[in-house]
Amino acid sequence: MKSILKFATLCLLAALLFLPLGVVQAKGLDDGPFFGESVLLTSGETFQGDLVVFGGSVTIEQDAIVTGSVILIGGSLAVEGEVRGDMLVVGGAVSLGSDAHIFGNLVTVGAPINRAEGARVDGGILNNPKKPSAATPEVIVTPEVPRPAVIFDSVWGFFGNVLNLFAQSLGFGLLAALLVLFLPQQTRRVGEAIPSQPAWAGAMGLGSILLFITALVALALFSALIVTLFLTVPMIIGISVIFASAVVFGWVGLGTEIGLRLASALKTELPLPFSAGLGTFLLHLVANGFGMILCLGWVVPSLLSLVSLGAVFLTRFGTRPLSITAAQASVESAPPAETF
Repeated sequence: MKSILKFATLCLLAALLFLPLGVVQAKGLDDGPFFGESVLLTSGETFQGDLVVFGGSVTIEQDAIVTGSVILIGGSLAVEGEVRGDMLVVGGAVSLGSDAHIFGNLVTVGAPINRAEGARVDGGILNNPKKPSAATPEVIVTPEVPRPAVIFDSVWGFFGNVLNLFAQSLGFGLLAALLVLFLPQQTRRVGEAIPSQPAWAGAMGLGSILLFITALVALALFSALIVTLFLTVPMIIGISVIFASAVVFGWVGLGTEIGLRLASALKTELPLPFSAGLGTFLLHLVANGFGMILCLGWVVPSLLSLVSLGAVFLTRFGTRPLSITAAQASVESAPPAETF
């Protein structure tokens, strides 16, 4: 257990050092996620992508925009601007002002909704049945004609996303080189487990995600029924840190394996940190590049995340090698054939 906590802490510290290399947006706000912080989007600011906050508060003022979804666990949310995706709040409170506009769905668990007259929610509203919100008439939204400024923002946002992806990929490459310097054997074990048992690793990754979500929802409901935020919020943050460290460590392990195989295919010998950094850079760049493709862009990053995450837990953060399969064991234990 101490080794796992050591690996999780190192992953988190390295991520904090290198992940801010992404393009800075909304006057100093990076891409997050934010842990125990209060996020304020003032009037006129735009946050590109999904806004994820654990154990903090979010305030979106009038004329402020979030281009993606808002996910808040264990905190309060006040909206007067636009959220162009979905909104999920667990264990907190939601306040929608008269100028608030949610383009997607609004889902809350253990979080009451205070919705002012005039607040618009284009999708459905699913609230905790124990704390129902007052019913307000839905507002019919008429489509707006695209303006030149909106088109310019879309084009500029695309190139901004490309630069952001390249900077994040570079940051992950440097992170991989750093982790391999401190944890060379552990990283190799995670990377080697992925091609040897991809199906089993994927199943383990899916199970760990379901367990993580179940734990967060259970803690949020517990904090809603019994007011013990001082106990549940640190637990939520701790579980989230360990889970995020496992995701990062899995991607680094897979990137290290890709870098070593690339060096082998080119018939060259590269230092292990350089191979890990190059492989992780290419992995993050290509996999998340598919995210710019509509509809199916999430498939490749999601599958790779499942497999790499499962490999981390199968090897217990690389502290144990993956056990050989039954087929390999039978081959190794079989007596040699007799020669005549």
